[in-house]
Amino acid sequence: MNTQATPRKIAELTALYEISRALASSLDLKETSRKILEILASILDMRRGTLTLLDPETGELVIETAHGLTAEEIARGRFKIGEGVTGRVFEKGEPMIVPDVGREPLFLNRTRSRGDLTKERIAFLCMPVKTHGETIGVLSVDRLFKNGSPDFNDDVRVLTVVGSLIGQAVKLQQTVSREKRELLEQNIQLQSELKNRYRIGNIVGQSKVMDEVFRSVLQVCKSKATVLLRGESGTGKELIARAIHYNSP
Repeated sequence: MNTQATPRKIAELTALYEISRALASSLDLKETSRKILEILASILDMRRGTLTLLDPETGELVIETAHGLTAEEIARGRFKIGEGVTGRVFEKGEPMIVPDVGREPLFLNRTRSRGDLTKERIAFLCMPVKTHGETIGVLSVDRLFKNGSPDFNDDVRVLTVVGSLIGQAVKLQQTVSREKRELLEQNIQLQSELKNRYRIGNIVGQSKVMDEVFRSVLQVCKSKATVLLRGESGTGKELIARAIHYNSP
């Protein structure tokens, strides 16, 4: 049995290693996915790679990141679910291989990044990006072929692994973003509760001296000046200090 690694196998392993490093280096999805598409292009010659995700506000599929496309081409890359090859792959959750985009009616060339499709043979490989069995996006690349009948099995195998890795990264970022949002909401709620608790009107005190203290506190709260509270223990310095703190802008 021949156990010698072929150049193609070495390239695949190199690409997957570099992709794993990129994913481990950052939680920024745009940064890591852009790096992944660069790796696929430079090592495996997979051109015009795109990562397309669902926009929850519009219900459309939009290009999150791309390699080899201009900003204008990226902006044109919008699809309804089920529309074109990209929309169909998202809807069905299954990969789709187009051996020649010039002969495929479903291929819309929405980005208009490929020019005259009759001048060169371009294959389009489109894979679902999944997490826990749910399709959350689409990974696609171009492959150029000059002669013969290409075998896409190796490409499909690699892109399936990459799609799975990206799916995990997307899920992780969504989890981190949700937890940050929940923490911010809790912080805002806590700040509101503390401000309400230490409002001047909630501090008990009816003497003329306390009325004067309250007026002073209200004035101090509006300024950025440093305040020094003096007095004996048990006279309410801590309560006044908190009132100043939580009522300041």
